[in-house]
Amino acid sequence: MTTRFILIRHGQTEWNRGAERFRGRVDVPLNDLGRAQAQKIAARLANEEIAGIYASPMQRTLHTAQPLADARQLPVQPHPGLLDIDVGAVEGMTIEEARQAFPEVMMQWLNRPGVAKFPKGESFKKMRARIVALLDELAPKHNGETIALVTHRVVCSAMLCVVLGLEPNALWRIQQDNACVNFFEKREQGFVVTLMNDTHHLE
Repeated sequence: MTTRFILIRHGQTEWNRGAERFRGRVDVPLNDLGRAQAQKIAARLANEEIAGIYASPMQRTLHTAQPLADARQLPVQPHPGLLDIDVGAVEGMTIEEARQAFPEVMMQWLNRPGVAKFPKGESFKKMRARIVALLDELAPKHNGETIALVTHRVVCSAMLCVVLGLEPNALWRIQQDNACVNFFEKREQGFVVTLMNDTHHLE
């Protein structure tokens, strides 16, 4: 049997429009465009038979998932495994601000993210471990079904690294735009990715 995953990055917020800021665990809301994108995701997936919808417990992900949940008459199930990486002391900073404050940390994050750990925050290794645990939990639970996961850019890219068998330092080789959709499956022989970073529904 196969478990089919629809992996979704949340819609736009004011913190990832223009000069991006490290969001992490700051509960930034969707902006007007982000809310419109959430509706377009629901329309894009109108013909999918979805058995469960899981989201990071942040309002930007929960509100991205809600139109899809409303259309399916399903609850959005918050899951801590989908939380954004905890960026600790760089929370709220732009990349340039973080570079000035923590040059060594940012050198790692931008060039070797797999070994990075944010001061007062989370290591990439710890985040990756909870992604693997999430997949190990949900794949057998939803065997033969399709489920949607709504999460954050870094978590999306890291999850796709896991299912593609890429090393953690390959993180930045996988682009994940706001409100994009990815499809992958857990089959008997392992994971198979069938669609990545699709944003055609936003045009």
